[in-house]
Amino acid sequence: MEIPELFSPLLTTFQNDDPEAFDQALKANLDVLHQHSETGDTLLLILCHLFTHELALPPKWGSPTQLEMIRKLCALGADPNAENAAKWKPLHVAAMTGQIALAEILIHAGSNLNGKLMGDPFGSPLALALFYAQTHVAKTIAQPPTPNNLRHAAGLGQPIDLFFQTDGSLVPSAITGLSFYRPFDFFPEWQRTYSRQEVVDEALTWAARNNQVGSMAELIDRGAELNNNVYRGTPLLWAVYGDRVEAAAWLLDHGADPDLRHDFGGSEHGKSAVALHLAAQFNGVKCLRLLLERGADPTIRDAAFNGTPLDWAEFGQAHEAVEILRKAAQN
Repeated sequence: MEIPELFSPLLTTFQNDDPEAFDQALKANLDVLHQHSETGDTLLLILCHLFTHELALPPKWGSPTQLEMIRKLCALGADPNAENAAKWKPLHVAAMTGQIALAEILIHAGSNLNGKLMGDPFGSPLALALFYAQTHVAKTIAQPPTPNNLRHAAGLGQPIDLFFQTDGSLVPSAITGLSFYRPFDFFPEWQRTYSRQEVVDEALTWAARNNQVGSMAELIDRGAELNNNVYRGTPLLWAVYGDRVEAAAWLLDHGADPDLRHDFGGSEHGKSAVALHLAAQFNGVKCLRLLLERGADPTIRDAAFNGTPLDWAEFGQAHEAVEILRKAAQN
């Protein structure tokens, strides 16, 4: 992210975790609250990025003192709804990184729940939180769910029956907002059909990554496919992404294939890989152990890097996963 010179004194005091110097720098130039960088970034948005270590995943957050500096900025009138050129606003940052306290500060300061990520009118903070399996912050943001559709209800564990007609067909609101399906352009384009099967299968992946077993069961009853890779990952793959062991176990119990090769994630991420690769890379040790217990093959190599899950764990410096997989190789 570009750091404009006009913000430098405040950013330095923020990074040094020095609230007194931050207050002094702010009092010296209150106009900075309403200024923008060449890419449209406000001071508030930049501080939110710094607090979340530039959208680090797994999440990594700054100090309580830094959070209070952000709160002070909002109290002095910083606009929580100001977007940059890429249509990011502060609540998107809190949503993607699961930062509940930051989200509460921004909502209290007047942040609305709408968003336009990727230039889509439905690229809301809620959609971003649920996409990245940040379920707890999603529930904070979903007051009300914006937009309210089948996949968001499934991801939140809310009733989904209202999105179906009595004959099983979808009501129009079920697909409201589904034009937003990727938060960054390194995820490939998807030529959506909005067919019933596509919509319920996508909803199943959103339920799985957010550990909503009840929603998963109902979607299967309504025709969702356990092993379908509707967009960049099967339900099992997305459950593994969030290390959602309850959802992963339920899927395996109901016939999900732990060794199903498929493409997942960004365009250059998983190619003809399996769920065990992702569990290894992201150190999802609960799902890693579960997959091994259920007979997943730790010797499968992906098509992009010719790597085993152990190779992925070593590359990702996922130390616990490395240890588990090395022990598995000895048995």
